[in-house]
Amino acid sequence: SSRTAVLATINTIPTLTGTPASRCGAGTLTLSANPSTGTVRWYDAATGGNLLSTGSTFTTPSISSSTTYYAETTSAESCTSTRIPVVATINTVPSITSTTPATRCGAGSATIQAVASAGTLNWYAAASGGTVLFTGANFSPSVTGTTTYYVEASNNGCTSARTAVTVTVNSVPSITSTTPAARCDAGSVTLQATASNGTLNWYSSATGGTLLGSGNSFVTPSITNSTNYYVESTDGTCTSPRVAVLATVNATPSITSTTPSSVCGSGTVILSATANVGNLNWYNSASGGSVLGTGNSFTTPSIATNTTFYV
Repeated sequence: SSRTAVLATINTIPTLTGTPASRCGAGTLTLSANPSTGTVRWYDAATGGNLLSTGSTFTTPSISSSTTYYAETTSAESCTSTRIPVVATINTVPSITSTTPATRCGAGSATIQAVASAGTLNWYAAASGGTVLFTGANFSPSVTGTTTYYVEASNNGCTSARTAVTVTVNSVPSITSTTPAARCDAGSVTLQATASNGTLNWYSSATGGTLLGSGNSFVTPSITNSTNYYVESTDGTCTSPRVAVLATVNATPSITSTTPSSVCGSGTVILSATANVGNLNWYNSASGGSVLGTGNSFTTPSIATNTTFYV
């Protein structure tokens, strides 16, 4: 017979590319596939398995962990591509697992802390929005009053809820007034002070040292020289700076010499005396009485009998 042509046709096997998707925490994701030809079919296994959907996009059921789905396409000539994996990734949302607030006395800096299950810690001044103030586990802001900051953790594009962490600023008590005291010669002296609040404590040094007494009044031990004592106020949380209060010891002056005098008959007499320090005052009695004169010499009134004067 004459020869007859018989065609052996080679049909191209279609191909496709997949686009994975990810999300934070459990939920659905939309995967997509782009075929060279044909209709895309989605499966739950690399071979066999269950047909889940058809079309270029596939919305997964709600999933709580990363899951691989598989896509294939079939051409008009009934050629089927190799299935390709397309991953639906579930990224874990990090959480703040612990926080450490801070307390300080008066304005200044204090360190607050936080720990996260994963990721990087970011600190803010607001519960939502705002600008990152600091990144890291230990944040040391400078504050003038009690202030709340907010920390969140970020990991793989997932962000935790923000958690409040407070820096508490307690008022520092202050010494509002002091009353020094003085005495003549060795002995004890009573000093006094008042404070805005708290308990007053007395010391013999500006810092450190041993507590000598507590209260608004302090009786010093016997002292022979002028001595500074120091008082502070504490409310159980904060303590004021110490303030010096002076206990003064003044030396008692002494009469170092006297010069009596005499007159013939009645009349005035000039007496004299000297002291180691101070002003001389003259009297006509050993105690009390009125000052008759001042100075190193004293002219008596006219007298007719021997008379003792006192200086």
